[in-house]
Amino acid sequence: YSTGQPCVFIKMNRVINFYAGANQSMNVTCAGKRPQHYRDKGRLIPKDGRDEDAENLGHFVIFPANGNIDLMYFPYYGKKFHVNYTQPLVAVKFLNVTPNVDVNVECRVNAANIATDDERDKFAGRVAFKLRINKT
Repeated sequence: YSTGQPCVFIKMNRVINFYAGANQSMNVTCAGKRPQHYRDKGRLIPKDGRDEDAENLGHFVIFPANGNIDLMYFPYYGKKFHVNYTQPLVAVKFLNVTPNVDVNVECRVNAANIATDDERDKFAGRVAFKLRINKT
């Protein structure tokens, strides 16, 4: 944090009986995300692009490489059967975020059976947050 390169952890919740599927890969991706609508001179303007936030987000690295989630974590059968279960997580380190600007970030868990584009459940398989690096 002191160098302006914060690291966040993306953690999957415990979902009983969730199974990614045989030989199905799972990974985490992150990108700049502009809100669906923004105001311009008081008018609500629809936006579908992510270019501005992507530019302000800059480069980042994901650990482990490619954001891969090992399938050894699945399926999860509950606390009774998995007493010492550790939830899978991925670390994302932001290397050069534009300072003094709010940047909308969205990270998604990508798997064949996780619907991350359902507008009725905006948090299924994804997390959105604002990132700001203050520098004087």
